[in-house]
Parts: sequence; C-alpha cells; structure tokens
Amino acid sequence: MTIHEFTVNHQPVGQPRHRVGTIGGHARLYLPSRHPVYSFKRAVKVAFGRHNKLPGAIEIVVEAWFPRPKSKVWKTKPMPWYRHIGKPDADNVLKAVLDALNKVAWVDDAQISSATIRKFVCGCDDVSRVEILIRSLSE
Repeated sequence: MTIHEFTVNHQPVGQPRHRVGTIGGHARLYLPSRHPVYSFKRAVKVAFGRHNKLPGAIEIVVEAWFPRPKSKVWKTKPMPWYRHIGKPDADNVLKAVLDALNKVAWVDDAQISSATIRKFVCGCDDVSRVEILIRSLSE
C-alpha cells in the first residue's frame, strides 16, 4: 500500500464557480486569471513533489486549517482550534485539491474511491495550511 502524506503551506481556497462572458455574441465560461485558486493549486502540486502516479483505487483525506479571525483572538483566554463552518464550502476546497493533483498524483479522477474533507480554524500558535493524505488501496 502506497501512502503520500504532505502539508501545503498555503491558506485553503475553494474552487470557484465559472463565470459567463460573451465574445462576439457567444457565451464563454471562464475563471478570472488572478483568482487565488491558481496559486493554491500550484502550492498543492509543489508540496506533492515528484512522486509516481498511484495506480488503482485511491483514498484521499484533506484537512484544511483556516486562519483564526481577529474577532476570536484573545490576550488572556486560551485559543484552541475549532471546527470551521463558514465559506468556502468543504466540497469546493476538496475540488480544488483534486483538480490540482489530477494527472500528477493519479492518472484520472475516476480512481478516487474515497474522499474525506475536514475544516478547522487554527489554534493560537497554528498557521493556516492544508494537510493531505493519499493512500493507494490497490497492490
């Protein structure tokens, strides 16, 4: 069983919806070229490194750690981590990670047979990041 476990030192970003624009009267779908999802996807690819593509069925576990809001920072009270329940949606963060690793960590998205996503807000000394575990279920 092959396992890849790595950390992406980047604030988690969800995959946005495509926008619709018209060129010459024809509708066209696009994403703004300066959207933060592009730098997030590059960071995921770099963090994965140059490993071989995994064969067969794959399980992926993603933990997205978001920065602590300023309204939740205190000088004297403890600041433990807690579950993140705001935007971006968990499925959009997972989509961004899967899009970044497609054809890099595996041959095709269809190989993903199990996916888990968890969202957290950092504790007092934590930094925002994304922790990813990829496990090949074949072999």
